Amino acid sequence: MNVVENKLNELLPYKNNPRKHTDKQVLQIAESISEFGFVNPILVDEKNMILAGHGRYLAAQKLEMETVPVVVIDTLSEDQKTALVIADNKIAMNSTWDENLLWEQIRQLNDKGFNLDLLAFDEMEILPMTDPNTVLDPLAEWEDMPEYNQEDLLAYKTVYVHFKNEEDFKNFQQFIGQPMTDKTKSIWYPKQEDMNTESKRYE
Repeated sequence: MNVVENKLNELLPYKNNPRKHTDKQVLQIAESISEFGFVNPILVDEKNMILAGHGRYLAAQKLEMETVPVVVIDTLSEDQKTALVIADNKIAMNSTWDENLLWEQIRQLNDKGFNLDLLAFDEMEILPMTDPNTVLDPLAEWEDMPEYNQEDLLAYKTVYVHFKNEEDFKNFQQFIGQPMTDKTKSIWYPKQEDMNTESKRYE
């Protein structure tokens, strides 16, 4: 497969794309392209319909780019195209972080003065990574949290936590002192290396 330059206004978004991109994410992608270049071409079919890279397409529009790198795939059936649109997003979501390596690398970048906004982490995710001495207030803005009755719970009990909004999600990260993303499926509290019989698992 060859990478070619194509006019941005000739590309056609997949009309039934189930993956949605927020303005915030599009801005993050645009900033990434500005810093690193267009390192990940947009995938299109023989009719210039986008199969993968809708976020990059929107970011390119925001940057007012005239052309973008694309890879043309003309061997897929219509069903395969639909499946690729879904799989391209879902497979990427199934990966996880090695948090020790992640935190180490982010701290190194921070020490060198690199712009951490380009990493697309929220401020509450970045704080514990960049400053191990950060003290997070576990009670801040948690007035609506239900009472937690330790006596009725068994060790290692699974607890499901639902959030009303993004602010509650950020506050919960402060409460447990661990970063989380939309790809996080479960965590141990306290961290697994410090577990005791009173540890709880949040999913």
